[in-house]
Amino acid sequence: MVASQNHILRGCGYVLDAENAAETARLMLRDRLVNEVMGGVLPEGVEGRRLESMLDLACGPGGWVLETAQCYPWARVTGIDISETLIQYARAQAQVQGLRNACFEVMDLLEPFPLPGDSFDLVNARDLTGLLTPATWPRVVHEALRVCRPGGILRLTEFERPLSNGAAFTQLQELTRRAFQRTGRSFSPPSHHLGILPRLASLLRDAGCYQIQQRAYVLDFSAGSEAHEALCRGYEVELLLIRPFLLEAGVTTPAEFDDLYRRALVEMFNEEFAGLCYILSAWGKKVCPDPGLNGREAPVSWSA
Repeated sequence: MVASQNHILRGCGYVLDAENAAETARLMLRDRLVNEVMGGVLPEGVEGRRLESMLDLACGPGGWVLETAQCYPWARVTGIDISETLIQYARAQAQVQGLRNACFEVMDLLEPFPLPGDSFDLVNARDLTGLLTPATWPRVVHEALRVCRPGGILRLTEFERPLSNGAAFTQLQELTRRAFQRTGRSFSPPSHHLGILPRLASLLRDAGCYQIQQRAYVLDFSAGSEAHEALCRGYEVELLLIRPFLLEAGVTTPAEFDDLYRRALVEMFNEEFAGLCYILSAWGKKVCPDPGLNGREAPVSWSA
């Protein structure tokens, strides 16, 4: 389901073929690696025993939902995604794992959620950069906060393009950044980053969150690291699947891409390869109404 050129140029739709079986496997693997480097599925300092209902936006094949449902069996954990194929996959995984508290529904993130307001103790959103644009980010964050319960938590986690000492691998990341910028998916002016990480806190603040916190993480996938083989295999899939997007965005040619891709594979599996993936998670709380303030709202304390 690669987006058409018109959709790509408008910055609509996921930039990869999300229903490709290799992409499904890549997303499940990356979810596991990211959960490990972040120390778990919940924001730092948040106690899971107080959370009874959680929502994951654009859940894909359901990696975060499945692990969260397993860790917190008393909580109802719901994942939503536009892909019926991925939702069916996630439902099958939940059934196989016996996770009756995991629920998955087909929904379009870019439309108003058909969910009642004040419904979830925590709303989680991870890696929406490939789907949203600077114009759609605020609308989605506002809608996510709407379905949070007063005192509930809204969490955004995003990634920058990875850094490495591989010349071809680095050039492919530069082409990806350029394609994002050319198709209106990047917050920043032309630069060497996508510009989303510095904006996470302000997106939460503009939506109305209080007590915003941030935490940065680094996932090392250098040769010899625990994540090297798995994450490099993941980038092998990601780079191949992003080829149509880069070509349609006009930032490369088939011959140039194929040459860079072959060289990048050699680099990644060289014993001297070094690579880092930077992750930022930001979260805040939805205010609670205080009758003593004549209908105004006051921030609640952060204690979970």
